Amino acid sequence: MKVVHLGNVPIPPDHPDYGRISIHPGRWVLNHAQAQQAHAGLDVEVVTIVHKASCDYVTEVEGVRVHFLRTFHPRRAETRFLLDRWRVARYTRRLAPDIVHAHGTEDAYALAAQQTGLPNVITAQGMMFQIIPRLARAPRPMRCAARTEALALRRARHLIAKSAYVAEGLARAWPHLTLHQIPNTYQAALDAPLLPPAAHQLVFVGSIDERKGVHLIADALPQIQAAVPDVVLNIVGNHDKPTGYAAEQLERLRAILGERLVLHGRQPALKLFEILRPCTALLAPSLEEMFGNQLIEALMCGLHGIVPEETALAENARRFGNSTVVPQRDSAALAEAASAALLSPPAPELREAARANIRAFMGPAAVAAAHRNLYLEIVK
Repeated sequence: MKVVHLGNVPIPPDHPDYGRISIHPGRWVLNHAQAQQAHAGLDVEVVTIVHKASCDYVTEVEGVRVHFLRTFHPRRAETRFLLDRWRVARYTRRLAPDIVHAHGTEDAYALAAQQTGLPNVITAQGMMFQIIPRLARAPRPMRCAARTEALALRRARHLIAKSAYVAEGLARAWPHLTLHQIPNTYQAALDAPLLPPAAHQLVFVGSIDERKGVHLIADALPQIQAAVPDVVLNIVGNHDKPTGYAAEQLERLRAILGERLVLHGRQPALKLFEILRPCTALLAPSLEEMFGNQLIEALMCGLHGIVPEETALAENARRFGNSTVVPQRDSAALAEAASAALLSPPAPELREAARANIRAFMGPAAVAAAHRNLYLEIVK
């Protein structure tokens, strides 16, 4: 069976625009493709869009054939990605897959999968109908994404939810959908041996925006610093030239920590894991989160996860262990949990137990088999 995934893959070093264009560093689509090739016997390729790239480019990324398609339209989101989805659908049909697997509804991928006319399934991620109500005010790009999402979901039939949290929300809002719950898988490099925590280091992974709750970390830091004066906060995912909310929150963090705030910027996965391994705990106080790849990666690196209620982060924290779940928007509880983890790091057996739970539930072989069974069901 041949599968074509439509979704994000980070630009590899051999791409002509490597280093010039910055796209989301997330590689969950590539992780799925690798797992399906290695464990499910599927023929897999990926089509990904690179906005403002200089050319189309086809290459092999870690054993997976990836088609990087350029796009230029300056207001592509406002047109519901009309040109992008037409071109991606046409290109995908030429690859002659048995099934198309689109990841996300905020870009052209879901609509393009539907436009191919081929059997297709969509993985739900970043669902705007769940995110926007949590925010004080949704920015314009997010509101555009919500309209694209609604269009895709009205036309959809089969949807994969990464968590029960997402599945329950989709079932309420879009009762016509046939839902399947399959988690993300993780990168094999995360199975490396653990390191002991070094000093009193915390880490935040993600974009610096309101949804990720960075302001709650800034609110909690004075209390954390009072308990642990030499605390260090690592941030992975910040932009080099922050503006608005990001600039304001980073300024607050810098005023409290000074040089003990370490900004790493956007990093590829292997570099991220190097940053994570010496840290003690992950701070992930998101106002909303669909799955929480950052928690899985942190737990696999041996960190203690500190996450909020009312998100899929809490669901996964309880499932895998080595985590503390705090009330939503509660900076005092966040500070208390972080201080406790720094002063009494998780025992080695607790760290390894969480890793074993993750392997059993969402290891590459298990997730690849679940996808293959679903593909067969849809094609039939």
